[in-house]
Amino acid sequence: MKSNEEIINSIINSFHEKNNSHAFLLETNNLDACYKDILNMIKRLNCKNETIDDCNICHTIEAGTNPDVIVVKPEKKEIGVDPIENIIHVFATQPLINKYSMYVIYEADLLSLSAANKILKFLEEPEEGIVGFFITNRLSAMLPTITSRCDVINIRYGSNTVLDLLDINEDDYEKYYNEAKKVIDILNMSHEYERLAKISYLSNKEREDILRIFKLVYRTYVIKFENIANNLYNNLEYARNVLDLIDISDIELLTSRIKLLESFLNDYKYNVNKDLFINKLCIEWR
Repeated sequence: MKSNEEIINSIINSFHEKNNSHAFLLETNNLDACYKDILNMIKRLNCKNETIDDCNICHTIEAGTNPDVIVVKPEKKEIGVDPIENIIHVFATQPLINKYSMYVIYEADLLSLSAANKILKFLEEPEEGIVGFFITNRLSAMLPTITSRCDVINIRYGSNTVLDLLDINEDDYEKYYNEAKKVIDILNMSHEYERLAKISYLSNKEREDILRIFKLVYRTYVIKFENIANNLYNNLEYARNVLDLIDISDIELLTSRIKLLESFLNDYKYNVNKDLFINKLCIEWR
């Protein structure tokens, strides 16, 4: 498995060899660390001095005042059309001081549908010298038309263990992982009545415990989706057991189940009758 430094260097080398992608989609478990690495990479790609510390371009990138680097972040949990139209307008001309015109979309999974369709202009008809970096920690929530036109790269931060993969701590792993596996086995059952009968054991658990179990179920399905859709985690020894929990490989079915789990997690905490709500999930499951 490549280290983060090796991943960043391989991207930079692709520019030096003039075979770089025009758009990179970085799936990560740490948005801020990934964003910092991308900014440093942008500095290295555009720096005109021998040392970054003495480079005016690098200073303006760091300060957020570089005219050829645009960073877009969500406002009120969404990225609207206006900042995307600004990218298109600004990058209609050649870069003023940099070698490349570069844009970074932080939490790209929060692009509104209209904003996502607008940015497709750069992805479907890439122009030389314009490069985009999309950062997300929810790859399954990205618009497929964007994902398919990007070089998708998985970059992880931490100790690179199954805990990082599942985005949990050791206590949650000990307390909830086996329960999540049990729920996944139940949901894998083909008949609705079997699922309803087996899932009833959750009635004795606290609401918060049930939520934590289903968050792990959701994360497992996302990992499986990312593996099938983007060929991720294949070389990670510690990921195999997690991937093997779900035996389907149909993208549409995985997507459908992920959406059901998202809806469950969003609505369950507000539902008074927890058993009824769990049963509803089992009935809608396919």
